[in-house]
Amino acid sequence: MNQLNSTKPVVIECKPWSFNQALEKFLKTVLVSLLAIMSILIVYQVLVRYVFNSPSAMSEELLRFSLIWLGILGAALCFIKSTHLSLPLLLDHVASSTRNKMNLFNLYMYVLLGAVMTWGGYVASSKNFSMLTPTMQIPLGFVQSVFIISGLIIAGSQLYKICQDISKNPKQGVILAIYIALSIFIFFGFTYVKGLDSFDTYLYDNIEIISFFMLFVSFIFFLLMGTSIAVGLAFSGIFTLFLQIDFVNLIGTTSEKLFSGLDSFGFLALPFFILAGNIMNQGGIAKRLIIFAMLIGKRIPGSLWQTNIVANMMFGSLSGSAIAASTAIGGIITPMAREKKYDMPFSTAVNASSSIAGMLIPPAGAFIVYSMITGGDASIAALFLAGYFPGLIIGASVMLVAYHFAKKNNYPVDTTHYALGDIANIIWRALPSMFLVFVVIGGIIGGMFTAIEASGIAVVYSLLLALCYRTLTIKGLIKTLYDSALSSAVILFLIACSSLMSWSMTFASIPEVVGEMLIAVSDNKYVILLVINITLLLVGVFMDMAPAQLIFTPILYPVVTGLGVDPVHFGVIMIYNLSMGIVTPPVGTVLFVSCGISGEKITNVIKPLLPIFLVQFIGLLLVTYLPIISLGLPRFFGLIN
Repeated sequence: MNQLNSTKPVVIECKPWSFNQALEKFLKTVLVSLLAIMSILIVYQVLVRYVFNSPSAMSEELLRFSLIWLGILGAALCFIKSTHLSLPLLLDHVASSTRNKMNLFNLYMYVLLGAVMTWGGYVASSKNFSMLTPTMQIPLGFVQSVFIISGLIIAGSQLYKICQDISKNPKQGVILAIYIALSIFIFFGFTYVKGLDSFDTYLYDNIEIISFFMLFVSFIFFLLMGTSIAVGLAFSGIFTLFLQIDFVNLIGTTSEKLFSGLDSFGFLALPFFILAGNIMNQGGIAKRLIIFAMLIGKRIPGSLWQTNIVANMMFGSLSGSAIAASTAIGGIITPMAREKKYDMPFSTAVNASSSIAGMLIPPAGAFIVYSMITGGDASIAALFLAGYFPGLIIGASVMLVAYHFAKKNNYPVDTTHYALGDIANIIWRALPSMFLVFVVIGGIIGGMFTAIEASGIAVVYSLLLALCYRTLTIKGLIKTLYDSALSSAVILFLIACSSLMSWSMTFASIPEVVGEMLIAVSDNKYVILLVINITLLLVGVFMDMAPAQLIFTPILYPVVTGLGVDPVHFGVIMIYNLSMGIVTPPVGTVLFVSCGISGEKITNVIKPLLPIFLVQFIGLLLVTYLPIISLGLPRFFGLIN
């Protein structure tokens, strides 16, 4: 009774509900389910084609549309988790108050992108709802409605972050008001100026050069602000198109171009090879490959370094990831190297610089992206074969420098004696993992299946291998599907935004402008290739491989092919260049991972990296000026003329 009459308020504690957490949980379920269904569909596609000799057009169409939904919905989740690629050139070097303002600007731009996707998705869906897809006969507008859903999620989740930011620091509300006022002023001011006859005439006479500066100045501005690279690509393309297209039509065109940028069956190879690589990473394969690599490198001075290099080349080709290779192999080799008193800065440099060989040795995801950007002019099968010798050159360059360093410092060789039975057992344990490459590449070259179907086979094979090794649980599989979906979404959204930027460049004849600038330097093909090599090496210092590919391939590809460079050859040159970039600070992700494993400071590792880079650069020049290195295997197997 006393409790009933008490005036003391009853406090009920409850866990605060987070809008973004709820969205994240929902999207995680959707993405895992989508990728699982897609994996089943690609296996079904292979079975009905080769077992029952009855290809399924329905499963192919469903796979294409599922890929688009995976990429666009996954992009929304990446905005919530802040996992889109960005380049914090200034963010890490400014005062906290300035950083807060820059971060608020980026959130505001993400809200605007969500609004553009929602509006553009509504326009595109409304226009195409009466149009039915060829096989499943469902409205195309329904498929395109994913932009409405994703746009609303992006705008809503970023608004939620802005509200949280302002609640913690009310001054941010004033900054936001300034951003909104500035954007409105710029929009209406530019619309007014664009309507003037004098400006219209001037714009018409100088459209190429004005578009060139609009595109690159706006994109560089977004990079400096630390905005997501994908968003920077999208908005720089939109701003460039706004010079020639009215705003209402531009918004509708934006979503259609983002949609068409992903509407390609060939892109399916990307998430499936990523998934296969992630399953392989869970399969306890690294240790088996290291023991096998010891057989190869044990008689060479600095045998642990040679083992590290060989194992990185093998594991990198299986996983398709330099980070996975440097982590898995380096994580096992590094403690052994420390125990045997190896030079640890050099050991770190060896692990980082050799892991990139797997970016060229097939099956390599970077080649899939390049093939799609070029519209299939360079086939995935030809690129896969073209990457073998350049990938071996990257690895051999590190082996050569490691041998010289070990010989100079009197490092002993491994004198361990292996009985014939032990050697056979080591090879037998490593063979199932390495056999994946023979299945995938052999099947593609032999015409048994396409590269896309090979990616599905890679998923099935790696899953069976992991089950046989008993290293993959249901929980682990769900996490692998989730991680693979997120990794794929980052790249797929970059591709979609890059296609918008590429279309704006083509619309404004920007590749022709760049070509004229390069030819102004020299009309000699070999000089231009040298300039491109130096440019890409510098780009790789500041930018990760995927965005660099998506930005510079559409610009440089028309130039080099116009000079007679084979598309496959240029693809190898580009991937070789950008692979070296992911080991160089300040954006050298592989270098950071390797230093994290060994505990060495980056400043200590740079010195031993320099001779390795020098030899790898010489290898790059050989690959550039001796096309036979890249094109020999594709020509031998009749994949190119």
